[in-house]
Amino acid sequence: MGKQFRNKSILLLAIIMVFSVMAAACSGNEGSNKGNNASDANASGTNAAANKESEAPAGATELSLWTPLNPNASAIVKSLSDVLMVQEWEKKTNVKFSFEHPTGAGADVVQQFGVMVASNDLPDIIVWGTNNIQGGPSKLFQDGTIIKLNELIDEHAPNLKKILDENPDVARQVKADNGDIYVFPHLRVGEYGKYKTFAGQVIRQDWLDELGLQQPETIDEWENVLRTIKEKKGIAPYTSEKGTLLGTKSSYDFMGAYGLGKEFYLNGSSVVYSPLQPEFKTYLAKMQQWYKEGLIDPDYATNDGKAKDAKMSSGKAAASFGYIGGSIGTWLPALQQSEPNAMLSAVQYPVLNKGDEPRFTETSWAYANQGAMLTSANENPAETIKALDYLLSEEGHMLKNFGVEGTTYTLADNQPVYTDLILKNPDGLPIGQAMAKYFIANYAFVGTDDDRYNEQYYALDTQKEAAKKYAEFADNAATVLIPPVSLTPEEADEFGKIMTDINTYRDEIVTQIIMGSASVDDIDGAVEQFKKMGIERAIEIQQAAYDRFNKR
Repeated sequence: MGKQFRNKSILLLAIIMVFSVMAAACSGNEGSNKGNNASDANASGTNAAANKESEAPAGATELSLWTPLNPNASAIVKSLSDVLMVQEWEKKTNVKFSFEHPTGAGADVVQQFGVMVASNDLPDIIVWGTNNIQGGPSKLFQDGTIIKLNELIDEHAPNLKKILDENPDVARQVKADNGDIYVFPHLRVGEYGKYKTFAGQVIRQDWLDELGLQQPETIDEWENVLRTIKEKKGIAPYTSEKGTLLGTKSSYDFMGAYGLGKEFYLNGSSVVYSPLQPEFKTYLAKMQQWYKEGLIDPDYATNDGKAKDAKMSSGKAAASFGYIGGSIGTWLPALQQSEPNAMLSAVQYPVLNKGDEPRFTETSWAYANQGAMLTSANENPAETIKALDYLLSEEGHMLKNFGVEGTTYTLADNQPVYTDLILKNPDGLPIGQAMAKYFIANYAFVGTDDDRYNEQYYALDTQKEAAKKYAEFADNAATVLIPPVSLTPEEADEFGKIMTDINTYRDEIVTQIIMGSASVDDIDGAVEQFKKMGIERAIEIQQAAYDRFNKR
């Protein structure tokens, strides 16, 4: 069994903070969210030793597992040991997990991960989004932190092996360029794994109806809608949060309308960087205009997720980028407490010209760099792989996504239906928290997703309509979004150093331009500065990784 966390020295923390900042800066995706805005909520937890549900039964394999708690879970449990599905999973596989949950969110978690790795005080299993790791799994393997899984999967994971053998496109995403597998994956595949778009623009539908406005599709229509709401309701209608209007968080806001992805994206087979494109200047000019007119929340650059939620939940804002589950499912019930007739609706991803199809949608790949890594401290790798693979079996899939039959779900016409313990929780828990108390469907872990959970998690009619709206053009994203590529450890180190400086500078200049303290023309000088700072080399690194991916 892997070692538990120990107190780390102040000196070690100081060293790791450097690593943490670099890792946070170069992660382009906040931990592979599902539809719950998980990256923006606080994940809480304590040391596994304090949370062990019970001692391991005789003969059970004891395994320690490090993973951040999903925000729905952190609101209701102290450890995954408390979750009924996990307890059943242990019984089915004859293992006993002790969970280690880092505290805080974002950079705090990255820092704690860095301390753990640098100290070599490792658990048996790490479950996390690998986009958060400087150098990715390849670097961890090269450094001896994790082990390769190919032979273990061949020998002990028949369910995963079958999926990879039957789905070469999925296998290509899971494998590194050299064919190695370092992560036992979380996947969206199969008959019930088709939903891959969980978020988009959300607006006050009741205000649109009241003011005689149609749902906006183009940038001009958005401008008219926002301006009308501002004039009639006296608010800054569009709220956001720090990083979003820069395209660095898990949203596109309005960048996609201008043919721009967040940071790096594909133009045909070529990797490009948004701020270098001429359309980026046009986009900034529009955002500056909207900010000057008061159409954008003046606090957008300092808002965190909670601040944005509060404004959407209280009617102090009319529109924002949000998730079907965690945003609409939170904002609308809160709104209707004070405004019973309030209604929120999903809006098509924005385009520039009427009739254009959105391409830049928040769409996930079958494998989104999320899953379990076995560390070099793991003395029971075969038993570990068997336990993980159980979640890919038919029985394990149902357990992960629906919990225990008869307790959290029943079968009706062979379809799983949640019981009132989930849908009408006697303790008054929201559906998301009730689910998190009993099973782990509503966030990425290990295993496969099941769309039938979403169909019940999205309890509101407007959520069901949102799922259809956002999915309408989801397939277009495959033409512009970079797939799960892998950088070599050397590339990752160089890329991280380049982008740490560029990201800091870019955030500063873009915020200044949008807020009007700098001219839109200043982006021209910024582009030249990006080049001096090495952006062209960063693009080369991404291009090389993409080219290798295509040869897998």
